[in-house]
Amino acid sequence: MAKRFTRLAATGTAIGAALSLLGAGTAGAAPSGTSGHATTVQANSNVRSGPFLAARIHGTTTKVTAADIDCWLDGDRVTAGGYTTNVWYRGTVAGYDRSNAWVWGGNVNVGADPAPGIPGC
Repeated sequence: MAKRFTRLAATGTAIGAALSLLGAGTAGAAPSGTSGHATTVQANSNVRSGPFLAARIHGTTTKVTAADIDCWLDGDRVTAGGYTTNVWYRGTVAGYDRSNAWVWGGNVNVGADPAPGIPGC
């Protein structure tokens, strides 16, 4: 009886862990946008007027922020936090009254640069 209970408990734990992993990817997802790819931008990310470091900074995110990405473009190459890319994403970032906001690819949570499914500008 003890062996059967142990096996049932282990099976229940494994199923619970699997279900929590399935839900983990969508729990903090950004709301669906109207024209692009819904995602998030990391905290402390500069929101710029163009895909280069000399572009005007409209503001800096203070927390993980929802974004609706329209497209990507090769811009200035940036290295930060051990990650290097020259990919920049254009779209709308929540809290910024800009539909032409640019954010460096290392700060946009899309998984790869350029992200599959997001067209070039």
